[in-house]
Amino acid sequence: MTHFVEVASADQLVAGTGALFKLSNNAVALFNVKGKLFAIDDICVRCGSSLAAGTLRATVITCSGCDWQYDVTTGCVNGIPALRTDTFEAKIVDARILLSTTSKSTV
Repeated sequence: MTHFVEVASADQLVAGTGALFKLSNNAVALFNVKGKLFAIDDICVRCGSSLAAGTLRATVITCSGCDWQYDVTTGCVNGIPALRTDTFEAKIVDARILLSTTSKSTV
């Protein structure tokens, strides 16, 4: 069974933005794309920069350190779909953002 923790209130993450959250041993970048939440591992697999600090356009986050782009819906690197970062389930319940404590690849 997937375990969720509350990380913020729903109004704290505006559409078109991202934020960094620390969960146990994971740094998770959470993005609001038109009211739908997507969460991926925060660390760029190429340069190690924070993806939450990148630029979000539609469903693509561009790493501020190396300009690699990730699809926040899948965690895949654009142009190299076999290379990906972990994704996490995120949801809104009673105006609170809940984030899974384990990645989808380990569930």
